[in-house]
Amino acid sequence: MLAYRTSLEIAYDPGLTILSGLIAVAGVAVGLHTLGDGSLRRIAGSGALVGLSVVVMHYIGMDAMRFPGETYYRPGLFGLSVVIAVAAAGAALWLAVNLHTALQRAAAALVMALAISGMHFTGMAATVLVPGPLAEEAYVAGLVSSQLLAASIAASLAVILLFSLTCAWFDRRLEARSVSEAGRLRALNETLEAKVEARTVELTGALVALDEQRRSAEQANRSKSDFLANMSHELRTPLNAVIGFAQILQMRRGEETLSVAQADAVEQIGRSGRHLLALIEEVLDFAKIESGHLDVSLEALDPHAAVQDLLGTFRLQAERAGVTLSGPDAGGGLAVRADPLKFKQILANLVSNAIKYNRPGGSVSVEIDALGASVRLTVRDTGLGLPAERLASLFEPFNRLGRETLAVEGAGLGLALTKRLVEAMDGVLEVESVEREGSAFTVRLPAAAVAELATAEIAVRENPAQDLPRAVALYIEDNPSNIRLMQHVFEALGALELHVAEHPLVGLQAAAQLRPDVILLDINLPDMDGFEVKARLDADPATRGIPVIALSANVLTETLTRGRTSGFHDYLTKPLNIEALVDAIRGAIQPPGAEAADWRTAAKAG
Repeated sequence: MLAYRTSLEIAYDPGLTILSGLIAVAGVAVGLHTLGDGSLRRIAGSGALVGLSVVVMHYIGMDAMRFPGETYYRPGLFGLSVVIAVAAAGAALWLAVNLHTALQRAAAALVMALAISGMHFTGMAATVLVPGPLAEEAYVAGLVSSQLLAASIAASLAVILLFSLTCAWFDRRLEARSVSEAGRLRALNETLEAKVEARTVELTGALVALDEQRRSAEQANRSKSDFLANMSHELRTPLNAVIGFAQILQMRRGEETLSVAQADAVEQIGRSGRHLLALIEEVLDFAKIESGHLDVSLEALDPHAAVQDLLGTFRLQAERAGVTLSGPDAGGGLAVRADPLKFKQILANLVSNAIKYNRPGGSVSVEIDALGASVRLTVRDTGLGLPAERLASLFEPFNRLGRETLAVEGAGLGLALTKRLVEAMDGVLEVESVEREGSAFTVRLPAAAVAELATAEIAVRENPAQDLPRAVALYIEDNPSNIRLMQHVFEALGALELHVAEHPLVGLQAAAQLRPDVILLDINLPDMDGFEVKARLDADPATRGIPVIALSANVLTETLTRGRTSGFHDYLTKPLNIEALVDAIRGAIQPPGAEAADWRTAAKAG
């Protein structure tokens, strides 16, 4: 517009001039905003909007011109200017959307510049200025001369360019920083991925190693269990003969009665055998605890009755050691929740140690009292005692704390096992000791309701002992020592007739032919074990109803559990307790009530 030259004096209305610029800016901004995804339809709409905003800008700018005269437009050129603006703006936008390099974008800008220029010069060609008479109002105050407008536009353009260049510079800096940061993050990410991959490989290797260690530990545990089972069997088999024959010798009467010296020797044999058996039991129990396989059966017990019963078994040992043994009176009105066998084992270990490590003329006392929700049992002695610095090692397995030189039997497992048994029953074991004055071991176990004791006491009173009737027994066993022992036992009992089969197949044939009143079956047999023999006995109608008593030197938990769930009338472990064997045979051949009828009669009727 400023380049337009005419003989007329031209000025500009500043308001309309600024409005024309604002319309152009607003129209182009809206057109670019509506461009959207760059589809042909959107490009056409945006091009029309941008082109028309340029057209409006031009003709409002023309209207802002002030001169002495009138302005007219040729219709044809006016319409052509509109078409040029719309078409060229649409083409420029299409190029901007579809071209991406800097040179291609420059081409789009050139087309847009041509659109504006083409529209402008066509519009100027359509303009006709008709001079008129001079009018003072044409030069009223408030109009802007072309020179001032040119200066203002130049200054505004400079400011806009400076602002744009500054923004571009900052944008480039930010873009460069973003690229640098993206590169750093990419490198960091690659480093992290490498570390993660390396850590994954490391963890995978660790998991493989851990799995291998687990398998090795399981294999070692199985090997340990197999070793314990084999050692237990191998040790219990000869012990069965040692302890059993000692009991047989002690049962002799009449002319075969032992002399005092012989009786003392037999007593020593039996005591040593029982001591060796106790050591084996301690090792097995400790191994079960360490492997987490110890089973406890908690029930209500009368601690006073248990202590009175146990102290009776230690009277002779205390008398021989010159130690006074005392305990609480019966019927203390307390009940404790514990495993009956393990409670007695705990008490036996503590009382036995108190007697063994005492001094002639010393004393051992057992005290029981209530302590809140617990029952407290204290074994107090006047023995050797221990220095304070050794108390921390008191419960270490196989540690006898320097007492190895004393003439006292033991392997250093008793207290370690006792502590773990107490803890397995939710109890606490504490010790106080003063060297050369004595020690006090206190066991605290959960209390139980006294009313829970009644059922067990009635059950005991309803099982009186009876003499054995005459009966026939079949013993299936391959070990000559065990066979000899059983023969001596039956000779001493007198009322029972014993038949022996030294092989399981021979035993099955003998059971079918003899049809005995009871079968004594060893578990560890050649060719087939006792469990398979029992299954075959149950499968044969001729032997299905014969009660079978299992005898085994394997006392591992899984074997005992299998034995007690396999249909045996009873399951006894070696070394045999003759009284327990007699009770089991009596229960097998004399079942209570209607079941006492001869099973062979029922079998024949069937």
